[in-house]
Amino acid sequence: MSKFILPILLLLFSVLSLHLGAQEGENMVHVDEMPYFPGCNDFEGNPEGKRKCSNYNLVSFISTTLKYPEEAKKETLEGTVIMSFVVTNEGYVKDAFVLKDIGGGCGQAALNVIENMPRWEPGVHQGKKVNVKLNLPVKFSLSSGGVSSKYRVLWGNTKGKTITKQEIKDNLLESITVRDPYGEEIAVTEVIIAYERKKKFIDAIGLSKVNVAQKRLLKKARKKGILTFSATIQKDGQFIEVDREFEVIKAK
Repeated sequence: MSKFILPILLLLFSVLSLHLGAQEGENMVHVDEMPYFPGCNDFEGNPEGKRKCSNYNLVSFISTTLKYPEEAKKETLEGTVIMSFVVTNEGYVKDAFVLKDIGGGCGQAALNVIENMPRWEPGVHQGKKVNVKLNLPVKFSLSSGGVSSKYRVLWGNTKGKTITKQEIKDNLLESITVRDPYGEEIAVTEVIIAYERKKKFIDAIGLSKVNVAQKRLLKKARKKGILTFSATIQKDGQFIEVDREFEVIKAK
């Protein structure tokens, strides 16, 4: 049976710019409270519970709406489509477009879902509702693998959701690893490093050790860009994708 997998993690909400004083109509991405997918009013006062509910509802919506294109099935196309869209200060979805496509109609299939999303609960920054730009990877797979937030992607001494050019340089020789909920390291079968800035997208595939192509990509990282690390591990005979995302910022 054909299946698709949608990674939903807090880290997938892209950080494309860092402006603490947003101008009217500006699209922000690093805000005090990110947008929530609807249906989680029972979790008011519990941000962590509400975020998990929002993610679950978003996955459920995608799972009942997204269609694996017949063309992609016939061509046995698999991979990750990267979507970008804005949740306005009124909760409406706008400006949706495909950052990265894999062909076979998968990009259009993901776009159709985004454009038919219900009204969100808007993001809030400094007490005001603001426009927030989000990136959302949608993985199409004909196998029965999965995406998990139980595992963590680690790269050298990087911490949090942001990274500076100096930190990138300092970690170029460090391996990309994945740890399970108990802190045990899991063998990585593939690592995709992706970089997106100003609607331009490039990626490079490798293993745990950063290879030449990935180093070349990482050296192109600039302020306001987004770096995404997608590591694939094998667990109990299934392939699982674990993602981590960084906003490239200026060193303090």
